[in-house]
Amino acid sequence: MTETAGIRLGYGAEQLPGGRTDLTLGLDGSLVVERTAGARRDTSRGRVDLAVLTRVLTSLRSAPSGSDAGAAPEARRLTVSGLSAGPASWADGTTTPVPPVADALQALAEQVLDPAAPARLAAGLFAVDERTTTGPDTRQAAALGTVRGRTAYALAEPGQGFGLAALDDQEPLGGSGDEPGLRPSALALGTAGERELFAVGSEDGSVQVWDAAGGALLHGTSGGEGTQQVAAAVVQGIPLVFSVGTQGEVRAWRAEDGRSLGLLSVGEQGAAALCYAHCAGLDLVAAGGDDAVVRVWDVASGEQLHLLVGHGARVTALAILSLGEQAVLASAGLDQTVRLWDLATGQPVAELTGHSGSVTGLAFLEADGRPVLASCALDGTVRTWDVYTGTAIHGWPAGGGWPTALAATVLDGAPVIVTGDENGAVSLWRPNGSALSTGTGTGAPVNALAVGESVLAVGYGDGSVQLFGPDLRTPGYRVEPEGGPVSSLALTTDLLVCGTAAGSVRGHRLSDGAQLTVPTPHTGPVSCLAFHDGGTPVLASGGEDGTVRVRDAVGGAPLLHLAAHREGVTALAVGSADGHRLLATAGRDGTVRLWHGGSGQAGPVLATLARPAEVLAFDELGGRPVVIGGSADGEVRVWDVREGRQVGALTGGGPAVRALACQNLDGEVLLAAGDAAATLRLWHLASGSLLNEAVLDRVPLAIAFGDSGLHVVGPGGATQL
Repeated sequence: MTETAGIRLGYGAEQLPGGRTDLTLGLDGSLVVERTAGARRDTSRGRVDLAVLTRVLTSLRSAPSGSDAGAAPEARRLTVSGLSAGPASWADGTTTPVPPVADALQALAEQVLDPAAPARLAAGLFAVDERTTTGPDTRQAAALGTVRGRTAYALAEPGQGFGLAALDDQEPLGGSGDEPGLRPSALALGTAGERELFAVGSEDGSVQVWDAAGGALLHGTSGGEGTQQVAAAVVQGIPLVFSVGTQGEVRAWRAEDGRSLGLLSVGEQGAAALCYAHCAGLDLVAAGGDDAVVRVWDVASGEQLHLLVGHGARVTALAILSLGEQAVLASAGLDQTVRLWDLATGQPVAELTGHSGSVTGLAFLEADGRPVLASCALDGTVRTWDVYTGTAIHGWPAGGGWPTALAATVLDGAPVIVTGDENGAVSLWRPNGSALSTGTGTGAPVNALAVGESVLAVGYGDGSVQLFGPDLRTPGYRVEPEGGPVSSLALTTDLLVCGTAAGSVRGHRLSDGAQLTVPTPHTGPVSCLAFHDGGTPVLASGGEDGTVRVRDAVGGAPLLHLAAHREGVTALAVGSADGHRLLATAGRDGTVRLWHGGSGQAGPVLATLARPAEVLAFDELGGRPVVIGGSADGEVRVWDVREGRQVGALTGGGPAVRALACQNLDGEVLLAAGDAAATLRLWHLASGSLLNEAVLDRVPLAIAFGDSGLHVVGPGGATQL
């Protein structure tokens, strides 16, 4: 793709908060989205379905073209080049403003750059292959603790990964070296009994935990795996969850406790479609993706049974039909064909042609005593096929927008096909094409459908899931958005599993929607980490995706998943009060709040600050547990945990507070606070008296009281006062 062949939309400006954004579509469907803010540039590359490109070009051909002369610098500009009719251009604020189709292009650009945001376009209309960030990296993080019995610190600096070093003589104790692509964003040192632990959170949302003394990786979550596809099943009496992103491997977990059961390899290529079936006494999982290959595994052994080659482009839909001791797999995708495979032999059975757009959904059903396959595609049609003969039976227009998802079930003893479309409408059809009901669009696209016993689940681009009862029309409960637009759904015995476009997997109890824990990564950079060794040692992580995850510190089993602060978590601390583990969290919304560390029950909102808290700590003041918070405006505040009220405020100098540490000296609590201007202040906490103030040679990222003074870790290493 070149500058002279394609569609280009530019909007925003350097002086605007979001920076400037440019979207370029090649005439082959290639996609590039760039956002430039100051010296930072985020770039995503991928492709759109050709149906999208056709719709855009058709709309632009009817729009009168003009010139961008006289447009303001921040105005949207749209240009088309490389067409036989010649170049065309539009600009807002001129006599030929940008035509309405640019709104969809702008929505596409924003979805690509922020996969966690509510989506206006269906997930299957585009794919992102690569994301890169260039420019200065300002993320820095530090932590203090113990390594091999020595007081030590961990430090992460831009472009240098992370390192561990002894505090007294700076002796290196381990680290990442200059591993390319590593972007640590949060660090923690802690203990689990006699064991020393080290945790690293990264910009891709992953969290890894090591044995700090020996260097062995204990557990971790991968990050940056992209849009998730999910499946669920009860295997040998145990509910299991399967998931795969657009990069990485297929993962299997126990749904009850999130314990990992291993990986099924797709060569780290990821997949765009995933399904499970029990056939001929075997539990099977199939996955298909960008390499146009479908892989089939035996779940019990992890053995790959088949590698099915035949599609000419990305596989986007799969379905399995059990026929006694035989099984048939249907696969389809961007090559507009549907293929049937014999799963006993791995041999192709039939190639079904007739769709003229990418296939977006497949489902098997029984009609008139024979197995039938239903499919929908971006040509706007729904079709049915005879499985035994491989021939077409019926085809009809889906109505409304593009059909983006399909499922099949039984209603009143008769088969029903369910479709969802790009406008959020859900429609019911008989296999002969007669409409039982046509839905009204909700605005958010339907990205996924799943049917279970007497239930229909609909996953939307705004991240919500709507349940419908046995008649498929009466709404049940609604699962609120979290973790990005829903990209896939799976149902099994009292389990609803949601994959999202931002890379997370959500588990819910099907009977009431209560959230279950699964060991998935944050969908944005990890902003804070904290260990706690009381009772079961845990690691808590907070992310810019707004969630807090709590895991067993040694084994990694998920314990809690909190939707804490919708706009992002900026700080967290873990402590104890009255025999209970507590979490304190702060977010970009300015709130500071408490949570029960065992049940996850929300406690009081301690404050709503003018500027977010950037660091939190638990301590005691006068024998009562308190939470101390330092905010971005330089203020330090103290809240009584039992009463949930503020009991102290220390006025800073204005720059953000970056580090806090307390010391109890014969009942008198001293507080050290370091800020972004490299100023360290020492306070008497009870009276609020400032005892000392010093300007340092580095910004304090971590502080600790020692026998001979204060230890401060910042860019470049550690120093002692």
